[in-house]
Amino acid sequence: MSVMPNERVMIKQEARQYLNQNYGYNFKLFLISVLTYILLSVATDNPTKWVAFALALISIVNFFVTISADYVSLDGLRADEPTGNPITQQTESLKPKYIWGVLIISLLMSIYTTLWTLLFIIPGIVKSYSYSQALNIYKDSVDAGQPVGFNEAITQSRELMDGHKADLFILQLSFILWALLVIVTLGIALFYVYPYFSLAKQNFYKHLVPGRLGLYDVPEPMRDIALHEDEDDELS
Repeated sequence: MSVMPNERVMIKQEARQYLNQNYGYNFKLFLISVLTYILLSVATDNPTKWVAFALALISIVNFFVTISADYVSLDGLRADEPTGNPITQQTESLKPKYIWGVLIISLLMSIYTTLWTLLFIIPGIVKSYSYSQALNIYKDSVDAGQPVGFNEAITQSRELMDGHKADLFILQLSFILWALLVIVTLGIALFYVYPYFSLAKQNFYKHLVPGRLGLYDVPEPMRDIALHEDEDDELS
């Protein structure tokens, strides 16, 4: 069952409300993500050896703090309030219980998406949406004490996103005017738009799999139903 337009609006409203009510907290939580994103965006095309090395380090930092902010945001949206110190929480994805899953699942998703893209561009884009919830699913499984395998997290994401890939695409597309605002303000608005976009994306997952631990907050038979209820809606 696809996300209806009114539900899409609600997903964005809830994300924005959470952001506005806790903006100081969210500003700190996303600060390094935004700053590293800006640095990577303005990087030169032909950097020197040392600049290239610095950019590689910045990319690594951006990777981990972005996933950390996503994980923490999901917890906050579910609790409807911040869940800790936004400074220390930026290393959430580096916790031993998460880090190997984060690294390997991200690597596998990159490999699979690249292989699909080598065949045709469009299937590669479609697959990126199919795999988009794998890290969230892995987080929930670990938090529930039922960690899934790395490939299994990707498989469950693919099954969960059957019938919902277009929903996520439209949700992201709805931020086009906010992106223009970032351009008009020479990047200043990014300190609001970036957290808003990330929170909306995580709230999409929260609505897709309601419960404190998503798929892992329900008995296994119900989990299977949630994963397969839309499998006939569209090709995975």
